[in-house]
Amino acid sequence: MRKPTFTLEQIRSFVEVAETEHISRAAAALYLTQAAVTQQVRHFEQAVGLQLLERDGRGVRLTDAGRSLAEACRGALRAVQVMDDTAKAIKQLEAGSLHVGASPTCATYYLPPHLAEFTRRFPSIKLDVAVAPTNELNRRVLAGSLDCALIEGDAAPGLTSVELTPDELILVAHPDHPLSHLRRVTPTHLAKYRYMRRGPEFSAERHVRKMIGDTYDRFEVLNLGHHEYVRAATIAGLGFAALPKRAVVSDIRSGLLKTLPVPPMVRVICAVRRPARGGPAQESFWSLLTGGHASASGKISSDGRDRL
Repeated sequence: MRKPTFTLEQIRSFVEVAETEHISRAAAALYLTQAAVTQQVRHFEQAVGLQLLERDGRGVRLTDAGRSLAEACRGALRAVQVMDDTAKAIKQLEAGSLHVGASPTCATYYLPPHLAEFTRRFPSIKLDVAVAPTNELNRRVLAGSLDCALIEGDAAPGLTSVELTPDELILVAHPDHPLSHLRRVTPTHLAKYRYMRRGPEFSAERHVRKMIGDTYDRFEVLNLGHHEYVRAATIAGLGFAALPKRAVVSDIRSGLLKTLPVPPMVRVICAVRRPARGGPAQESFWSLLTGGHASASGKISSDGRDRL
C-alpha cells in the first residue's frame, strides 16, 4: 500500500475550509491561525496535484475537483473518528458518535422513536442527523460520511438494505377543490390541475409517476421542497398532492383534506449501510433499528437489499 503524501491535519483543514468557504472561520473552528490553515490547504493541493479552492471575494469556493474530493475527505475523517470511537467505547458505549441520515418522511415519522430509544440506552453517544433526498443519502453512506440512513427509495448498489415498514402514498386535495367532488378521478382529470410536490429529486416522485402514468409529465407543477410545505399549500387549496398517509391522516379526519379516489401507492421504508462492520455506536444502533437482522446474514442481493 502506497504511503500517502498528505497528512490528516491537511485533510481536516481542507474539509473545514470546504464547509465554511472561509479561511478565517475555518481557522477559528480549528483553533489555528489563518496562515497555518492556508499552508495546510496549499500543501494538500500540492500533494494531490489539484487546485481545490479558488478565491471568491473575501472567501473561497470549491473547484469541481474540490467538491469531488471533499466528500471523500469527509469519509476519511469519519473513518478515523470511528477508529477513535472504537478505542474509547470499551465500557458499554460510554463515548462515541453516530452519524445518521434520513429522508424528510423518515426524519419526521420513522427515525425519531429509534433515536429516542438509542439515546435512552446510550446517553453519552453524540448524535448527528442529516436530512436529504434518498439519492444524496445513498451517496453519503457509500462515501462513509454517514454510518447508515433511513430512505424511502431504492438502495444504491453495494449497500446493505433492510426493509423496515411499508409507507402509503395517497392523493389529497382541499374538500372544495374540483377533484374532491369526483367519484372517480382519472389521470386526464388530474392533468387539468396544479400538482404540489417537494421536487423532482425526491424518490416519492418515482412512485407518483407509477401511480398516475404518463399524465405526470403534463401537470402544472409547484415545487415546495418539504412535505409539510406541500401539505400546507394543499390545505390552502392551491392544488392536489401525493403525501404519506401518516402525514395527513389527522387532516383527513378533521375535514381539512380529502382523499382522492385513486389507488394508493405503497413503498417501503429501508435502512441502508455499508456491508463492512462499523464502530460500536453504529452496530448498536443498526441492531436496534433492524431488530437484529442487520449483519446476521451479511448477504447483499444484486440490487443491494438483504432478503428478510
